[in-house]
Amino acid sequence: MLQEIKLVNFRNFSTGNLILSGRDVVLSGPNGSGKSNLLEAIHHLSLLRSFRGARSREEIKIGESEFFLSGKLRKNGVSEILSVREKSDGRRELFIGETRLRKSSEFIGEFQTVPFVPEDRMIAGGHSGYRRKFFDILLSALDKKYFFALSRYHRALDQRNRALKENKLSVAAAFEEELSECGVEIGNCRAFYCKKIVAEMNELFSGKYHFEAKYLRAFPEEKEKYLEKLKESRPREALKKCTLFGPQLDEFEFRLDGKLLRGYCSAGQQRLTSLLLRLTHFRLLRNETPRIPVIALIDDVTGELDRENINRFLENISAADQRIFTFTDVPRHEFFDAAVVIPVKEIV
Repeated sequence: MLQEIKLVNFRNFSTGNLILSGRDVVLSGPNGSGKSNLLEAIHHLSLLRSFRGARSREEIKIGESEFFLSGKLRKNGVSEILSVREKSDGRRELFIGETRLRKSSEFIGEFQTVPFVPEDRMIAGGHSGYRRKFFDILLSALDKKYFFALSRYHRALDQRNRALKENKLSVAAAFEEELSECGVEIGNCRAFYCKKIVAEMNELFSGKYHFEAKYLRAFPEEKEKYLEKLKESRPREALKKCTLFGPQLDEFEFRLDGKLLRGYCSAGQQRLTSLLLRLTHFRLLRNETPRIPVIALIDDVTGELDRENINRFLENISAADQRIFTFTDVPRHEFFDAAVVIPVKEIV
């Protein structure tokens, strides 16, 4: 379990100290009080990124130059302290206990988090970026090779795009070997896990709907063909000042009973599918990383569910090592009678 988290200059918190004294914790408070920001801080300690898609510098309190997070994690009967300092210029300091770490990969994965947030409804019904972010967060947690390939790819992509903007085509070409190598690895991993997600989703739907997912790769599957296409596209991309194909433009096509979810299914079907995709995220993490603590972060997403579906949801996340909820008002449900309720205004 996560036992404590300290915040300095993170989002709306100048300072904060949250003691988590139970397996089931409810953070309560009015809208805008910082409940979701606390969940975001916990997620950042797990994956060094926001579940909202924000850059680290955007998580720094307005007017400040850095934020600091520290978490006390009890794991396998032993407590350890995880700390991260993020600066507005992009520099980062990471510690486990007193030991400073050189690489993000040495820090990530001490514990896993699965966020259930209102914005999740956009996974099924929003534009392709939401689906890519869903896959990237899940696959980065499941497979460190994917995390490394994705990080390397985006670094090379940023450098190539900068060169294209400056019309330095020979400089742009220098990053194409890495783009093609990492791009193919990213695509293969996405295709593999897409099939696993389909199997999990249909088990969760229990016959109510038949779920299908098709991975639409926006680039060649072989490295040599990928390299050739980058070379051929270079002059046109210099005019557009950006790379026009690659994993950053992939799409995942979701269908229920043959109907495309985005555009042809109801809002209720999209919300249900998105919630089950997050439950699939949780189940895959729980099953494939059994020795790593998994914490479910539930940001007021049960309000639209009837009692039967709330019970099913709570049952499905019962395997989490810890569950942290946020509510403006704690629901009347026997499950929350035993939860530790913490008013956000007391976190100072």
